[in-house]
Amino acid sequence: MANEKKRGGGAWAKNRARSAENLIDFDFIAVLDFAAPLKRMQKRSMESRARLVEVSCDAFMRRGYESVSTHDVAAAAGVTQGLIVYHFSSKEGLWQAAMDRVFGDFRNSLATCLRDLKGRDERTVISEMIRHVVGLEQRYPSIARFMIESGKEADQHLVWLLHRHIKPIYDVISHIFEVAQRRGILRALPITNAYYVLLTAGSIFSLEDEIKLIAGQNIKSHTFAEAHVQCLTQMLLSDA
Repeated sequence: MANEKKRGGGAWAKNRARSAENLIDFDFIAVLDFAAPLKRMQKRSMESRARLVEVSCDAFMRRGYESVSTHDVAAAAGVTQGLIVYHFSSKEGLWQAAMDRVFGDFRNSLATCLRDLKGRDERTVISEMIRHVVGLEQRYPSIARFMIESGKEADQHLVWLLHRHIKPIYDVISHIFEVAQRRGILRALPITNAYYVLLTAGSIFSLEDEIKLIAGQNIKSHTFAEAHVQCLTQMLLSDA
């Protein structure tokens, strides 16, 4: 957290002033940048740690914290349970490493997308941001469902996740929404509601079997994702 504040502190302080000028502060995007802390280790240890994180990401995102056992994770990763203690100290540490992987990838991908859009007009920036978020949600279909389930109770896991990962995502997207609204691009919507419309709309990608049965559509297709982008764009953005 200290490193994140150091990287994004200056941008954070001036971003509100930039919003008032109807400008997207692309320096502020630095608050999205995330690098998980790693200790030095041999190649074999790095590989076993990576396998554990990969397996636990899928398990925690699909089943939640309480339903996942370290025994099952170790077995699925093909390593001994003692390696979880060695690498992560506890199940809590393993969960945090998994969240760092999933949400860190989400943040860094979004940051790269937004930086690549610097210099484009604001309507293009917000439209492509929506398209990119939808693409990430299609790639990680359990994220929206996971956040909906996790947000029901303010336990220590939700508080940790909010401070470590969700707040930077919220701050950057809401900043862009605020600028877009002042420019007449975003509809006259409450910013927080608009943010959650965008983020929770990704839960549609966790309904693969239902949508296939009821509508005969493949949610993994580019056509389906693009239709979802168009729905969100027309819902959120004003007429050109």
